[in-house]
Amino acid sequence: MILAIWNRSSFRIGVFRWYWAANVLVHITYLLQAVALGWHMLDVTGSPFQVGLVAFSYGLPLLVVAPFAGVVADRLKRQWVVQGALVVAVLASAALALVAANGATSPLHILTTSLVLGTTFSFYAPARMALLPNLLPDDMAFNGATLSYSGTRLMGFFGPVLAGFLLDLTNIGVTLTVQAALFAVGALIYIKATHFLPRPKRKKKEQFGIFGGLKAVIRYLQQNQALFALTLLALVFVPFGMPYQKLMPIFVRDVLAEGPAMLGLLVGSASLGSAISGFAIAIIPDVYPKGKAILLFSSLFGIGLVFYAFVSNSNIALAVIFIVGVFSGLFLTVINALLVTMMPDDMRGRMMSLWGMVWGLIPLTTLIGGTIAEVWGISIVYIAGGATVAVTCAFMVATRSPLLDL
Repeated sequence: MILAIWNRSSFRIGVFRWYWAANVLVHITYLLQAVALGWHMLDVTGSPFQVGLVAFSYGLPLLVVAPFAGVVADRLKRQWVVQGALVVAVLASAALALVAANGATSPLHILTTSLVLGTTFSFYAPARMALLPNLLPDDMAFNGATLSYSGTRLMGFFGPVLAGFLLDLTNIGVTLTVQAALFAVGALIYIKATHFLPRPKRKKKEQFGIFGGLKAVIRYLQQNQALFALTLLALVFVPFGMPYQKLMPIFVRDVLAEGPAMLGLLVGSASLGSAISGFAIAIIPDVYPKGKAILLFSSLFGIGLVFYAFVSNSNIALAVIFIVGVFSGLFLTVINALLVTMMPDDMRGRMMSLWGMVWGLIPLTTLIGGTIAEVWGISIVYIAGGATVAVTCAFMVATRSPLLDL
């Protein structure tokens, strides 16, 4: 049994192991900064709206910069794009660490750093995901994609927990210094893993600009109705469901009456559940009806998020948010693997940038959520987000969406 699983596993490929290590290290760092900057802003201003603004400034580049980043990933060597983005992330983190160490942090400093890091992620993410199938045989690409995504979710546990304990035991300056160091190590490992890869192949005489490149991807999706329906579901699941993590500092302070250590544990528990479910998908043979599974997982995520909104005990909150993370991980792992493996290599970077643009809607919905939380409380935001996802899934089942055929 174990041997059979190992034989199907992408971990048998040495270069994939290096890639996976760099991937998880960088993601632990991006998630560390999400917790650290959100809590730091709450500490500096005391405003839920300002916490939402931090998430908004981080995610805005995913919507604005991502189309350009996808074109870059399909034209240049993708490893260059990854490494360049991480170098800028190191500099931004180090600069804010120096400011924070001197006790001179202002909201503008935090927002600017969040914006720069969001821009680096907008370039890093599509190039990194587009690299993956170039490292593996075709029959291992789906497995590699699930392992890669599950690894990022696993680090989603360690990143927030690390941030919470660093903030509790030290201060924001030390936390940001650790962040800069981790970004630097991740960049070095990516160099080791991917330096040999060539420039992406492109069809002869193919010319595309930013918008022309995205139109080609959208036309491809429209020709595959199941993938198109999957993208439409993602347009609901991600911007309405996933902001719960960005708004978690408000829930921890106002509902649970806890501090940054509990914040790290809650965000980390959700990511741990997501990681475990993703590794389970990597182990299971690739024979199940993915469309039906996606709709089931999404519905249960929405219902779980609504239930979480009514929790006021910290221990129960940890258990419930873990389950919510399991269902979000099942959905996101499958969709991520499908988009990576089903797209042609010459437009994979642009597809991943389009996927990034979907995540780029989170800043807007988070900002709206933070505004609503300031007036009516955070629980109503969670209820609305979870209910929207669950109702959308029920509608797609009732109308016999093409997603059911995937």
